Amino acid sequence: MLNIRASTDGSIAYIPTNIVHAETPQVDFLISGVNEIINSTLPQGEKQLVADPLEAIISIITLAWLAGIAVILIYSIISLLLLRRQLIGAVKLRDNIYLTDHVESPFVIGLIFPKIFLPSALSEQEQDYIILHEQTHIRRYDHIIRIIAFLALSVHWFNPLVWVAFILSGKDMEMSCDESVMKQIDTDIRADYSALLLSLSTGRKIIAGVPLAFGEGDIKGRIKNVMNYKKPLLWMVFAAAIIVVLFCVGFISNPLVSGKSKVVSEYEYIDNLGGDFVRSGIEAYAIGANRDGMPVFKNPDAAFAQAKKDYADGFAEIAKEFDLDPVSKNNYDLYKIYGWQLTTKEQAIRKQGVTISQFFDIYENSFSAN
Repeated sequence: MLNIRASTDGSIAYIPTNIVHAETPQVDFLISGVNEIINSTLPQGEKQLVADPLEAIISIITLAWLAGIAVILIYSIISLLLLRRQLIGAVKLRDNIYLTDHVESPFVIGLIFPKIFLPSALSEQEQDYIILHEQTHIRRYDHIIRIIAFLALSVHWFNPLVWVAFILSGKDMEMSCDESVMKQIDTDIRADYSALLLSLSTGRKIIAGVPLAFGEGDIKGRIKNVMNYKKPLLWMVFAAAIIVVLFCVGFISNPLVSGKSKVVSEYEYIDNLGGDFVRSGIEAYAIGANRDGMPVFKNPDAAFAQAKKDYADGFAEIAKEFDLDPVSKNNYDLYKIYGWQLTTKEQAIRKQGVTISQFFDIYENSFSAN
């Protein structure tokens, strides 16, 4: 649904992996205006290759990201251990259901063998309602999905939209299980069930911060949902399913690129292509476009042979530093990966390494040229 460029290798890179070592670093987001603002502020030319001014910033950001992941995981593990201490002395009611005096809100804990813990003060009727609710969580593997969602949140902790998705998914699970309980019981239990939820709201903070324990939350919203609950009509369920499928297809699909002669995205203009070889005027490096609009060499074999001559010193240094066999069609991908990572003090050879990586960015597209 957005103007996302087509992917040729299963991924789309908005920020090149070698941006801190590129002579002309550029990002490629979905909004052209943003691209222009960011790219205009990035350092260009020889100074960029010598000092790598972005490398320190990227390193600091990376360390901050890893530190955020560590803090979230450590906090959750400590919270889980404290919760387990409260469960000492729990009494088994039956099967995987336990009663405890030290918690005031029911929850599910465990991955492979999940257990249901209930407050001891619940009446028999209230226990039946809550057990149906928690068993629905387990039957739907909500406790596993919750852990997977938490791991995604830990990795993307800096993204507020992921936090919103994590919180809303939990609310959806709770409301859906509430509705399941009311479907399974023939009589109207909305008033009794709402009163039960209200009585449990005082203890829900006990498991706050423990995403590995699937507990109750958003009592106010759940009570509103219960009181307004009506069994959905079949046509409404079918229509909702169709809408979800259409949205999924729309978001996972890349748009078709029309016109085989147009080079897309950052390759729209030849001047934007990295590497002096593109602007050298040498016929062997002549650029075309493949069926997806990506830049290719019109004669990849001639380009490969010419590059081995023009950048012989760079190829030799890459092979030496990273213990590689001489470059060939079978191992060129390794030279692409390691080209910009050369550590030699000779600036000219380091620049050749960057150019070699840029060369193979285009070379690998050339096999699907049309």
